[in-house]
Amino acid sequence: MKKIWTLTIISLICVVLSACSNQQNPHKDDKYTKDGKVKLIIYGDFKCPYCKKVDTKILPKINQQYIKKGKVDYRFVNMAFLGKDSIIGSRAGHAVQLYAPQQYFQFQQSMFAQQPNNEKKWITTTKVDQQIDKLSLGASTKEKIKKDYKTQDSKSWKAAKKDQQLYKKNKIKTAPTVFIGGKKVEDPYEYSNYKQLIDKKLKAKS
Repeated sequence: MKKIWTLTIISLICVVLSACSNQQNPHKDDKYTKDGKVKLIIYGDFKCPYCKKVDTKILPKINQQYIKKGKVDYRFVNMAFLGKDSIIGSRAGHAVQLYAPQQYFQFQQSMFAQQPNNEKKWITTTKVDQQIDKLSLGASTKEKIKKDYKTQDSKSWKAAKKDQQLYKKNKIKTAPTVFIGGKKVEDPYEYSNYKQLIDKKLKAKS
């Protein structure tokens, strides 16, 4: 019974404030990159069960149909707000982006795959290192990533802090919160909503 209640609590943290989510769009001008890719921005947390739903059911399709084809530029803003261990995952993600950006998507999916069905602390350096070791990288690059995310005031630490500052500045109240081509996705759990917006933005750009 305790596990059920605690899981419910962590889920509520992700969505309870959605009703009072800001009406303004902080990304209304974030439509395209300089090379014409549609911007996809997702605010979330590796510990958020609702974010995991998007990561497992939506993002693989987006990756195959748009990101790999160079049509969409994907950014995950790690809010790191669901416990002290969340920030470890955020720092590690930024370290991967710093030294092996082409491997970030795989790292993110590996992290969400480790998410348990409870609120306990699970993002540890041991767990993160295991996911880094799964990446198709040389030993020296893996060691650089591990060293960076574990070193205080490193580039990845500063980037993780900027993510936290960004979601607070933009008054993001809900995880996940998704923006595509400058427009907020009202229902982030339906793939058709993503496809419709992306295709519309791509058509407008062509």
